[in-house]
Amino acid sequence: MTSSAIQYAVIDHVAEITLNLAERGNAIDLETYKALCEALTRAGAQDDVRAILLTGAGPDFSVGEDFDYLRTLERENRFGEWTRGFQGWVPVTWHNPKFVVASVRGRALGIGCELALLADVTFASADARFGHPETQRGMVSHTIWPWLVGPKVAKEYLATGATLSGTAAAQKGLINAALDDDKLDAHVRAFVADLATMPAGTPGANKKRINWAFRDVSRVLFDDRQYDVDFEWAVAARKVDEAFYESVKEQGVAQAVKSRDAKFHG
Repeated sequence: MTSSAIQYAVIDHVAEITLNLAERGNAIDLETYKALCEALTRAGAQDDVRAILLTGAGPDFSVGEDFDYLRTLERENRFGEWTRGFQGWVPVTWHNPKFVVASVRGRALGIGCELALLADVTFASADARFGHPETQRGMVSHTIWPWLVGPKVAKEYLATGATLSGTAAAQKGLINAALDDDKLDAHVRAFVADLATMPAGTPGANKKRINWAFRDVSRVLFDDRQYDVDFEWAVAARKVDEAFYESVKEQGVAQAVKSRDAKFHG
């Protein structure tokens, strides 16, 4: 898949992948998600790539889900396309054979936050913002937070949708380091350059060994999700239930059951 939403370049054995939708805060719709997954998969399979650098164009890393896009899907009764299509970032980050480094400026929210945090190493500017404010809209996401900061801090922020700065995120262990904005790029590029000069496969082997110790991350955030109930089926079932209870209210239980059963034959 080719998409103007993603820029891809390999420089000195580092695959630089950039979310390129600055005018909308690098918000992610299904096409952008698929293009980003394809870019990360491509980098992971490319022999001359030793490390992957993930960034966002413009002032923000990613504001997360494109809510205008999601509202359109919901109005058109197509929201299941999103729930079936978006499978999270674990396969292309956690299981990527190459080391993934995220460099974050501005907002990293919602699934954009998860993308940044599921990178193997995350650096940010001191005034970056991390969090899941979509909680305030009644949305609850799968998240890596408990493994990074523990259940107490994860609950504190995720329950309220509050965000925290890059500095606070580093202090709490959510990211590796927060730096002054004018020093971020040099720090990140020095780190990925070091990765690129390591013996081939060594960073990836260490990544795999460490990930094995935290293998529940993959099970909870990805593997178990393959058994999620289809959203559209759940909505249809709920409508059937609502119709039956409305019938009970209007006709009484006995007549409502009789009316329902009349639809079935044999």
